[in-house]
Amino acid sequence: MTQEIESQLKKMKQQGKYIALSLFPAFGKSTIEKEGNRMMVNEGRDGKYEEVSESFYDSMVVKYDSRA
Repeated sequence: MTQEIESQLKKMKQQGKYIALSLFPAFGKSTIEKEGNRMMVNEGRDGKYEEVSESFYDSMVVKYDSRA
């Protein structure tokens, strides 16, 4: 799954698209945890992913988020 996410983000960056990543707790949870979170690309319009670790999300923000 992580390779799929990074591949999509890399492609979007190469195309010059705006990328805003956000991390949310898993359904039924109220806080973000080390594992099992939900990640949205551009508020979910360009991708919604389950079971994302906080560390993976952080690394994707550094590499791909347009706001970083």
